[in-house]
Amino acid sequence: GIDIENLIGTPNSFSSIVYLLLKGTLPSETEHEEFARILGAEYDVPEQVMNVIRSFPRDSHPMAILIASFSALAANYHASRIDPLTGAIIAIAKVPGIVASIYRHTANLDFIQADANLEYTHHFIRMMFGDMDDAHRDIMHKALDAIFIMHADHEQNASTSTVRMSGSSGAGLFACLCAGVATLWGPAHGGANEAVIKMLAEIGSPENVSSFIDKVKNNKGKNRLMGFGHRVYKSYDPRARV
Repeated sequence: GIDIENLIGTPNSFSSIVYLLLKGTLPSETEHEEFARILGAEYDVPEQVMNVIRSFPRDSHPMAILIASFSALAANYHASRIDPLTGAIIAIAKVPGIVASIYRHTANLDFIQADANLEYTHHFIRMMFGDMDDAHRDIMHKALDAIFIMHADHEQNASTSTVRMSGSSGAGLFACLCAGVATLWGPAHGGANEAVIKMLAEIGSPENVSSFIDKVKNNKGKNRLMGFGHRVYKSYDPRARV
């Protein structure tokens, strides 16, 4: 494998890491350009999936809509008609548009048309938030690209295990992803990230951090400091270095 420190903060973008996971090697500049073109050509989300997103109440939990969206993709891309590599590329390329459209639906915002010429992470940012100035976009891109890379290939967690278990029965890719997303929804897995966001909202501003930590220490477990600790990395998480 390649140490995470040698991937984040280098010219290797998240799409390069996707290529690495699918092909086994980091791409050359020419290979990356061609792979980015292939991904971009699949950015558009099928109208059937968009209709599914529109059908949900705006106060629905995003994970419920995401599961339904993958179910719609399963109907749109029959497993028997696409090879696994093509299916993986389609799934990876569709996710930014689906997730962004779910966010914009729940926020009562208009959907944004995909731009096939944009790099993967920039594409996601634009689909979520629309056009923004270069300074803010670059800051967000740097943070999101690092987050995407750190989550791209990380241990045998619950959702990964679920996808593999579903796949062992011969189920199609998108059906397996539905199962994985359902598992990710749980409070002990991806739901922990949601808890971090709620905690940050409760803290409100930097000057409240010390008092919040004191409350966590003194209230005998009624409040927890979310986002710290890991079920596998008991002493140190190697991702913390980056």
